Amino acid sequence: MSPKSNDVAKLGERVAALVEQGLDVAEAYAAAKGGTSKASKDYAKAMEKHEKSVVRHRDKVRSQRRESVTMSATSGAAAVIGVIDVASQDVLIPGPAWLWLVGSAFAAIIAVRARYDALHAVAPELPALQSVYTASDLRRDAIGWQEAQGLAAVRRQLTAMIPAVTGLHPDAGRELASADAEAAPALAAQVTRLAVLDQVRRELPGSSAADAARVAADTVRSRLAEGVAVYDRLLAAASTMLASPDLGRPSLDVLGPAADALTAYAAGLRTAAG
Repeated sequence: MSPKSNDVAKLGERVAALVEQGLDVAEAYAAAKGGTSKASKDYAKAMEKHEKSVVRHRDKVRSQRRESVTMSATSGAAAVIGVIDVASQDVLIPGPAWLWLVGSAFAAIIAVRARYDALHAVAPELPALQSVYTASDLRRDAIGWQEAQGLAAVRRQLTAMIPAVTGLHPDAGRELASADAEAAPALAAQVTRLAVLDQVRRELPGSSAADAARVAADTVRSRLAEGVAVYDRLLAAASTMLASPDLGRPSLDVLGPAADALTAYAAGLRTAAG
């Protein structure tokens, strides 16, 4: 096996191992590949930080579970001692019985709270794959190329229409701009994901990672197509709004009185001159 083939096999194994740990194929490839770009280095650092956060999360959950078991046992023991103390009328057990019973209740509260925290603990989220690719970076034969180009086209049209809509209806223009600002980053990340998945297919041909990348790319393509369809609806709504009558005063109402006044003034001047 040549050194290059050996490197490809090792990269494929690393990607497959990361996928088994729960990472998306694109995220696994980015983490395994690394790279020299600042974005790649930042993502690698984010992945390292994420792994440490996962370890701390697991340790915290295990600690909460141990605390729940320990405090449950303590609560039960204190309750038994309190009952015995009451039965023996403070002869066998030192200390007042109420103190043991209160301690039992307090330990039970701690146990319940620790168990609740362990059950409802939220694991750290995976770092987002940074948007470092655009539609122009995708190859024509890449899965999702057409959808990525469609997204770029509709966004250009919408961006050009926002000022016109804002000029006629400021509230509608602000809402349109806000919707674009909220949706665009997520859809741009999908384009980046398509580009990375295409790299996986090209650089790891015949591997399980490449097969997984093909399936993932088809899923991303469907999501991107849905996003383009929503943008098309926004464009249609914006076009309809631009074609609708102005909600302000008609031009005749604004300019008509001024024109009539100027006509009357000119007539007066002619009369005076004659």
